[in-house]
Amino acid sequence: MKKDLMFYCIPQGAYMRTDNCLKLRKRPTGTKVSAGTQPKLRACEVCTMYPLVDALKVPTVSMEDYLGGRRPDIVNLDAPGIRKILKAHRKAS
Repeated sequence: MKKDLMFYCIPQGAYMRTDNCLKLRKRPTGTKVSAGTQPKLRACEVCTMYPLVDALKVPTVSMEDYLGGRRPDIVNLDAPGIRKILKAHRKAS
């Protein structure tokens, strides 16, 4: 996964780096976490976009383009190809 790509995270409602997505989902869940550790965000706990981000199936722009004012499109979660990827990931889990 490229680290310097920006995409629109639907659960967060914000633009995010693909690397940040990976870091957020690795956080522990729940309210009781060890000292100095932040828990996973609620939006990340219920997110279904992980397989799309990992496979780079979400519209992205480079960090340089993002800082220049360009924004990536929002992925259509109802598109047949996207639904197929999400369904395959659910079966594998």
